[in-house]
Amino acid sequence: MRRIMYRASEDITAEELAETYNTTAANIKKLNGIGDIICKGERVLIDCMQGEYYVVQPFDNIAKIAEKFKVDKNRLAEYNGRSVFIGQRIFIPAD
Repeated sequence: MRRIMYRASEDITAEELAETYNTTAANIKKLNGIGDIICKGERVLIDCMQGEYYVVQPFDNIAKIAEKFKVDKNRLAEYNGRSVFIGQRIFIPAD
C-alpha cells in the first residue's frame, strides 16, 4: 500500500476518487475525517491498496464473501462495513 496526497481540481465524491485510486470511499473518509464530497482545492490523503472489486450478489453477506475470496471477514468489513447490499461494489483486499 502506498499513500498519496490528492488535491481536487473540481468537486468530486469520495466514491469517484476511490474508484480512480483503487481504494474505498469509507477508507478515504475515515483517513481524512470528511464527508462524501471533496471540494475543489481540498487536499486529501489516499491509501492506494492492492486488491480487486466485487459486486454483491443475492444472498451474499460479509462472511460468505470473505470465505469465497479467502479473506478474513473482519478485514473485509473494515474496508466495506459490516453490512452489504445487492449491487454494491465492494473492495476485496489482497493479502
